[in-house]
Amino acid sequence: MTSTFIISETKLRMFTDLNDNVDSELLKNAVREAQDIEIQRLLGSVLYDSILSQIDADTWTNSNYENLVNDYIQNSLLYWAYYYALEYIMLRPRNNGLLIPNGGENSSPADRSWFEQKRGSVQNKAEFYSQRLTEYLIQYQGSFPELTQNVELQQNIPDYGVQYKSGIVFRYNTYSPHLKEAIEIGLPITYGRALSFLPPPTFKSTNKVK
Repeated sequence: MTSTFIISETKLRMFTDLNDNVDSELLKNAVREAQDIEIQRLLGSVLYDSILSQIDADTWTNSNYENLVNDYIQNSLLYWAYYYALEYIMLRPRNNGLLIPNGGENSSPADRSWFEQKRGSVQNKAEFYSQRLTEYLIQYQGSFPELTQNVELQQNIPDYGVQYKSGIVFRYNTYSPHLKEAIEIGLPITYGRALSFLPPPTFKSTNKVK
């Protein structure tokens, strides 16, 4: 795990409803896990490591990286870190199961329903900002050559999947009568995440003139 943080504990507290009494080490661990797992998955290992190195050096290769971090990565990471922190804050594993701390040594059995409701709300925000980050990387991938430099087995390849977007997925520009019908009736169609910004394919009429 890295010791370099893309967002600070102060910013995490500022933009969420996390109480000032929450343990700092707990929040730091949440940030570290969220960026190592979620942000590295979206950026790929090479771009992720490049950004951490630039943060360590306190200098940016160019403004593209600074804008990527400030306008997209930090927004996504903020809510992923909050998402990871909630489990640490609300639930503590003990010999007699999951418990909710009530202050001091006191605790009570956990009610999973309200915990899942809160965590689900935070996850929705994290996925919204992750979607924006993914779309930005796809649109401006030429500005970040590290996106295509993940060649070793242990390196993460950038995840351009459809995990944040529901809908029907077809291969781009491949004729299918079902695809043609879906377009004609106005169904939302995805042509694969990396091609979603391209215009929809067109079809030639197959009707013969008699």
